[in-house]
Amino acid sequence: MQAAVSSACLYPKPTEDALYELCLLGIQNVEIFLNAPSECRQVYVSDLAAMLKRFGTKCVSVHPWTAPNEGYMLFSGYQRRASDFIDEAKQVFCMMQRLGAKYYILHGAPVGGCKTEIYCERFQMLSDAGREFGVTVTQENVHRCESQSLRFLREFCRILGDDAKITFDLKQAVRAGMEIGEAVRLLGSHIVHVHISDNGPLGDCLRIGQGRFQTADFLRSLREKGFDGAVVLELYREGFGAASELAEDCQKLTRMIRKLGD
Repeated sequence: MQAAVSSACLYPKPTEDALYELCLLGIQNVEIFLNAPSECRQVYVSDLAAMLKRFGTKCVSVHPWTAPNEGYMLFSGYQRRASDFIDEAKQVFCMMQRLGAKYYILHGAPVGGCKTEIYCERFQMLSDAGREFGVTVTQENVHRCESQSLRFLREFCRILGDDAKITFDLKQAVRAGMEIGEAVRLLGSHIVHVHISDNGPLGDCLRIGQGRFQTADFLRSLREKGFDGAVVLELYREGFGAASELAEDCQKLTRMIRKLGD
């Protein structure tokens, strides 16, 4: 298990500038949030790859800009749009292969937007395409999407079996009223990637230690289920002050992770 930080924390700073700032802070593991299709162009990707190599930073995952279109393109009743979406996704997969990133983050269809069986069929298609590039497609739980429901996620896992991979987002789970402990218990080894933040009376997306969430206990429960992926700090820009605070929280997470081995 390792701590990481998402470049999304610094949005709307351009992706390459956000990544550079995280690298300057000495953050060793990052998730890159792509904000535009042009950020998959070969020259752009080469620059990102060179930056990662220069600082010795590892890109663990990529979150593409496609969330608003995924329901319409991938999960609609029109098969050709799904095929077109997957063709475009291959550009992201190619970029990820170049950067050494393993996990691709998908939001999915809005609530009521797709029957579960069709949803899983389309997810499998995208997953199979990603596998050709060494990429694992993951389903994020999102409060405004089908994946807000633990019932949906359990059925998703039942139908897809080992191909059902989940990025578990704490703030999204809180917004959906999901019981965190139950989610970890029921989804178990399907959780391969995590977006983390604190929560409490002051909000549902806080810096680590500014809320009431028992972060150390959460990490321990993940470890007990065999989790050994990245725990990615993902905050909104208004949720912290200086970028150095991201490095401080990443260090807190790293210390918590180390204590799990004690």
